[in-house]
Amino acid sequence: MSLYKLLTPKNFSDLLSKESTRRIVPVDSTWYLPNLNKNAKQEFLNGDRLKGAVFFDIDAISDKKSEFPHMLPDLPTFNKAMSELGLKKDDILVVYDRIGNFSAPRCAWTLSVFGHHPVYLLNNFPLLKESGIPTETSSVTNLTPYEKSDYISDVDLTAKEVVSFEDMQNLVSSDDIKNYQVFDARSFPRFTGEALEPRPKLSSGHVPGAKSFPFTEVLYDNKTFPSNTDEMLTKLQPFLSKSHIEFDANKPTIAMCGTGVSGVIIKTALELAGVKNVKLYDGSWTEWVLRGGAVEKGN
Repeated sequence: MSLYKLLTPKNFSDLLSKESTRRIVPVDSTWYLPNLNKNAKQEFLNGDRLKGAVFFDIDAISDKKSEFPHMLPDLPTFNKAMSELGLKKDDILVVYDRIGNFSAPRCAWTLSVFGHHPVYLLNNFPLLKESGIPTETSSVTNLTPYEKSDYISDVDLTAKEVVSFEDMQNLVSSDDIKNYQVFDARSFPRFTGEALEPRPKLSSGHVPGAKSFPFTEVLYDNKTFPSNTDEMLTKLQPFLSKSHIEFDANKPTIAMCGTGVSGVIIKTALELAGVKNVKLYDGSWTEWVLRGGAVEKGN
């Protein structure tokens, strides 16, 4: 079961009108692949954001000791970042990204791993704009409109939510990988090795034993998630049948991607579909290749 819940634009509007005791804080977590040459932080400062939003930078709020991008931070780093954003433990956080559902699941998951509750994933920002809910378009100079807080969490679910490089290497070398469902959210050509990775000098291909599960297969064309388990299963069925993937809700499952962002999209979808135990390989393909993991090509 996912640590956070989906929230439609209408339900978000209802929440704003009904909640009277706690702050509702939108969290913009927009992030772009490096080959797109877009600046999500500058876009936030220039406008087109939800009223009262803060900007959660998944690159900055990460493990700075790691050579790999936006790896999950430790608890002190998380608490410091939340304090600097002026967030409080009793805030209701509504996470979104301006793409639709791309980096927002990663942010919602991070907030939940460190015990914030409740966390909602807005499903989604473009749809909200189409519904007529106004956004802020004026420029600002800060990533948060709130004064610094003293955010303290003592919850860290990393061990329950994350698979390490060493874990993956042991599964592959022992052939225990066959007892897991390992799904890769990158595009199929990157998975097979036919297409280049968006990061220079990084070879494509896949972890032995993994199955291709492009994140685009779990979202509708407007980049929204199906709203419930039945809808998600219906959405997934044509892809699962076409790809000859045996889907087992009770089998331990690992989601991965390029650097741990879109992997959370399929993690969210799998949990919504009823898969009981889904972990994220946080370093994903970038760490796997750069640390010398075995590479397979083809399908």
